[in-house]
Amino acid sequence: MQAFQTAFFFHFKEQIRSKGFRITSIVMSLIILGFFAYNHFSAGDEEVRISVLNTTSYQIDENLLMDQIPGLKIETTSEDKLNQQIDKIKEQDLDHFIVVKEKNSLPVLSYYYHRMPNARVIYAFSAQLQQQYFTTVAGENNLSAEVMTELLQTIPVEEKMVAENNGSLGIVYVFIFLMYTFILMFGQAIAMSITGEKSTRVMEVMITKIKPIYMLFAKVLSNLVAGLLQVSIFFLSGYLAYLLGWIETDQLSIFGFSFDLSQVDAGLILAFVFFFACGYLVYALCFAALGSMISRTEDLGSVIGPVMILVMGALMVGIKTMIDPTGPLVTFSTYFPFFSPIVAYSKYVMGELSMLELLGSGAVLVVSILLIAMIASRIYVKGVMIYGEKFKWSNIKGIMKNE
Repeated sequence: MQAFQTAFFFHFKEQIRSKGFRITSIVMSLIILGFFAYNHFSAGDEEVRISVLNTTSYQIDENLLMDQIPGLKIETTSEDKLNQQIDKIKEQDLDHFIVVKEKNSLPVLSYYYHRMPNARVIYAFSAQLQQQYFTTVAGENNLSAEVMTELLQTIPVEEKMVAENNGSLGIVYVFIFLMYTFILMFGQAIAMSITGEKSTRVMEVMITKIKPIYMLFAKVLSNLVAGLLQVSIFFLSGYLAYLLGWIETDQLSIFGFSFDLSQVDAGLILAFVFFFACGYLVYALCFAALGSMISRTEDLGSVIGPVMILVMGALMVGIKTMIDPTGPLVTFSTYFPFFSPIVAYSKYVMGELSMLELLGSGAVLVVSILLIAMIASRIYVKGVMIYGEKFKWSNIKGIMKNE
């Protein structure tokens, strides 16, 4: 056990002292702070440039539009400049171009935009024209003010959510991003480290001092602790932004996904750590086992390809979970150990996973990790002694048969 502790702390110190770890921690922390700082200081200052071509008798109230569209900068144009305004949209010199024409006494709105429409802009213009159209029709048909008021009444919609929570997609998005990034970054680093030790013959010296199985778990677990440390640094950066007042908790969103901080409690954090650690272990053990079978670092990419495909599959299913957390593929992935760390946690955050299902998924995941650890340790112990041979998948089968 003393040998394991020595190897663990050696690899942990090596990891956190590495230039890549420090640069990644600093750069990502600055990006997080910069993201929230930009959102905070640019809020309300962004201009919304709109050009209006109105060929009807209906009037556009610019003052009312300014109340409804923050940062509005509006201009009117003539019909002979229609194509010129469309070109401005293409070149992004203009955000929105509104053309109002009349057809059978009814105002018709044409809305030009570059890629993404703005619902607030559409509503502001259509509501004005709708109001004026109602007034015109009422006057032509001698409708009283009371009747007009009744016609313009908004039908109330009472929303009742039946899920246990509001399923903040921002939390799910951040978790999927972190899981995917750290599996690739730390998992591949383990495989490259093991292959590098073999190619430089350092492994031959190390196995005379410490048991290979201790080397395997010391390397895997030290990288896990380093990964959790780095995640903590990122979250502390976000917390610093919160203390500086750069985060508005009631309007917080991550790339358009709502992030409800009221959902973050001890249970959510514990589940995050558990599934993050388990997801990392599933893939890290696979990367380590395959890395031990290779003698040349240039062969690494082709050998770990199947594991990379599984990582990509986990990412794709994780994204699908955000869209449809109850689909059959997502249900299967909740218990599939290579996908379940992302899927089960995402469904838990979104309120689509009962406590029994959560515990069941966690139990299957833990048992799977133990089985993968047994297989990986056997491959690693035998694999680090293999030199010069070109990797073949049949070699793994032979190792598993031989004690």
